[in-house]
Amino acid sequence: MKTIFKLSIPLFFIIIASCTNDQTITDQTYVFTKPYCATVTVGGVVGLAEKCFKIGDIVSGKEINAGKITIRIAEHSSLNDGPPSSASYQEFLDVPLNYLELKK
Repeated sequence: MKTIFKLSIPLFFIIIASCTNDQTITDQTYVFTKPYCATVTVGGVVGLAEKCFKIGDIVSGKEINAGKITIRIAEHSSLNDGPPSSASYQEFLDVPLNYLELKK
């Protein structure tokens, strides 16, 4: 019984160490190649506004799924912690890939 216990501890640590995620997605810089506008939430459901980008605007984002990039349009604050409320606002926006180009 002791030998099984002694062998299971190193095996457990080997399994845990092998479960790392090597595909971490980092923010990349993108440039708009076409004008793009979208409706975003600026203060709850009632607070809607048009957010527009023009050619040459530089944003940071991540490619989450094929064909779409998630860009940050606002910094995070304590207003967005917890459940949605009338003070909450939209922090991210999904933009089709054909509007953006990776900046080198």
